[in-house]
Amino acid sequence: MKSLLVGLLLILSFSGIMAQEIFDFVPEDVGYFLILRGLRSTMEALRDNTNFFGAYLGDNGYGAERAFYGIIDAAGYNAEVDTSFLKSALNNDILLAGEGIDLSLDDLLMFDPFYLLEKLKLTENRVFMAWRTDSSFELLKAVAALLDMAIFVQPGESVNELRSNTGTLFYNAGDDYLIIGGNKDAVTLALKTYEGEGKRLLESNGKGREVAEMSYDYALAGYIDGDRFHLDLGLESTFSIESTILFARPEGHTLTATIVQDTVFLSSEDLQKMLSVTDTKELEASKETFGDYTVFFPSSSVETLRKELAHWFELDLEPYRELADFVVLLSKESIGNARIYGDLVSETPRVTAVFTNKSSDTEKFENSLKEWGALQSAHKDSRIYELENDFDTIYFIFSNETTVLTSLSPDEYYRLLSDAESLSDNISYEFVRNLGLEKDIAHAFIDMKKVFKSLMGVSVDSALFYQQTFDENGNMIHALRFY
Repeated sequence: MKSLLVGLLLILSFSGIMAQEIFDFVPEDVGYFLILRGLRSTMEALRDNTNFFGAYLGDNGYGAERAFYGIIDAAGYNAEVDTSFLKSALNNDILLAGEGIDLSLDDLLMFDPFYLLEKLKLTENRVFMAWRTDSSFELLKAVAALLDMAIFVQPGESVNELRSNTGTLFYNAGDDYLIIGGNKDAVTLALKTYEGEGKRLLESNGKGREVAEMSYDYALAGYIDGDRFHLDLGLESTFSIESTILFARPEGHTLTATIVQDTVFLSSEDLQKMLSVTDTKELEASKETFGDYTVFFPSSSVETLRKELAHWFELDLEPYRELADFVVLLSKESIGNARIYGDLVSETPRVTAVFTNKSSDTEKFENSLKEWGALQSAHKDSRIYELENDFDTIYFIFSNETTVLTSLSPDEYYRLLSDAESLSDNISYEFVRNLGLEKDIAHAFIDMKKVFKSLMGVSVDSALFYQQTFDENGNMIHALRFY
């Protein structure tokens, strides 16, 4: 989730989409495309209308907008290139399309053109970026300055090069567009498609065309065929992914992003099992939590549990297989949704996982901890076990209703719990929750008011909210909302 937060904060590094002429560069069988509109206007709308981006972009907060343009100005100054045109062109139509490149959520949410061009430079993939402009060579010079690359022109060639010590990109500067690709074939294919030498995406009947036609109402839209898009969070189950589509745009006082993945389950029973654990999370939200983030997911999702614990506790569970199996057994013997909460902003892991016991009889679990030599203590009606190795100390707290796994000492845990509040009393949570999906399988809430206060000293009601669910057709839906 930490890397996810960084990636989500960097979404502003880029945001613009394209007109139909830009889609004319996209061949029928393209593996994926991302299309964006109006970086500058989108940034301004988000800065002025959302608390999250107001704090992140604004000069009274983190100042990311000024810093972003400052980097462009500095690169232009050093290369003696006028980059003012580049800043204006950031509001023009931009497209990334091609094949043979894997994309993760971080790649999408860090979608500034220069980051992806650096990636293309290193991988030499058959991918191209088309950028609408009325001064393509001026834009090329500014891009080259920002990437610290030199323009190399071969007389008589339609596709030329940007060169640096770390790699090469290929380009074509047309009358009203600039195309830059990871290899020469990518740029050549885009030009041939544009010139009508191959069937175009908008002439096909596939899902990619449907997404392209829907994309004009969004600040970010995309289509990714197959399972090449990796979303490294949420549930794991017995399904494969056939395609992914995504849309994002400012809506009121939020930025919303929706990712829909067309999945195929091994059996209909597997899908029904996932649908059966869909609920409103109202009970969990009424329980006390502390820290700046909270995650809810079904206790029955064992693989999710392993991944979440390893990540949040910063513990590689593989060397501790017996411990990992023990925690999985705890989860299997619990009911409802597990709760994980703690602090993103802390020098050491501060995380707690809570399971609701299926039975008040937890003797078999406690006996295992005794056999491992765990130190025992008590607090009121709870029994505490301290399990320590050379690097980590984990505490298990058993009561009739719950089993708690925490990295906090019991004294600190109970001190924080005494001042804890429920999410249902959190203004920001209630705001984004009411705008989100009614039911979900898993969801996560980050209280950005606490994060911004810790990192920047800025106090503003703000939140990041993630939900994951399936519909009855087996489509896996991921919903992100920034407030």
